[in-house]
Amino acid sequence: MKPRGGEDAAASGSRCQEDGCGPDELILLLVYLYSLADEAQPPHGGGGGEEEEKQLEMLERELIGALTLVITQEAELSPLLQKLTGCANPEELTTERAHSAVGEMFETLRGLSHTREHLKQLRSVYTASDGVHQASYRPFLRQLLEEVFHPDRPECPDIEHTSGGLTDLLKTGFSMFMKVSRPHPGDNPLLLLFLVGGVTPSELRLIRDTASTHKPGTQVLVLSTRLLRPTDVPELLFPPRRRPPPPAAI
Repeated sequence: MKPRGGEDAAASGSRCQEDGCGPDELILLLVYLYSLADEAQPPHGGGGGEEEEKQLEMLERELIGALTLVITQEAELSPLLQKLTGCANPEELTTERAHSAVGEMFETLRGLSHTREHLKQLRSVYTASDGVHQASYRPFLRQLLEEVFHPDRPECPDIEHTSGGLTDLLKTGFSMFMKVSRPHPGDNPLLLLFLVGGVTPSELRLIRDTASTHKPGTQVLVLSTRLLRPTDVPELLFPPRRRPPPPAAI
């Protein structure tokens, strides 16, 4: 980890500066790592779980310290760092404030690994390597659309049907005593897909490809709150920090 625009980077012509790798990019990488952290770890066997937890905590403390140092050495604070620290310029930023801000950021990161725990089927987006096949990533959105469009899939417990009339209410009531098939999203010629928080261009392409592969005749209308870039994710994930109070007048 090296600051951008610092004396060390300028003197050595650091590749970190050339490649545009700074605190913002490191934070974005941490977001993706923590979102897969629990899935990517092998299950604990024997009594090594507690020791591994201690090693992970120690590594996290080292990361917090290293990232704090990098942020305090920045010649100019990016909009993301200003939001995380509550400081508009490096002169306002103290080591204590930067360390506290990074610590709060890691608390948010830890929660990322639990975001899909309430789901019953679509909980995993990562498949570990089995020695023959490489590890693979299956986007949540792709899994959801496959459940919607694939004709042979049974009802997914994570896709809920809301009754919208007297007939549907009666069906819902009867389903308590007998097996009643519920309407499936894939039965409709038009699918309205609303993504709260934003959608990326790659996700739009994924939606188009998945729909054309599994049900070519279906129209999909995608609605969202905004068009996202990958760099927008930390901006939306981390809450803004209050600015430090001005120094008391003497």
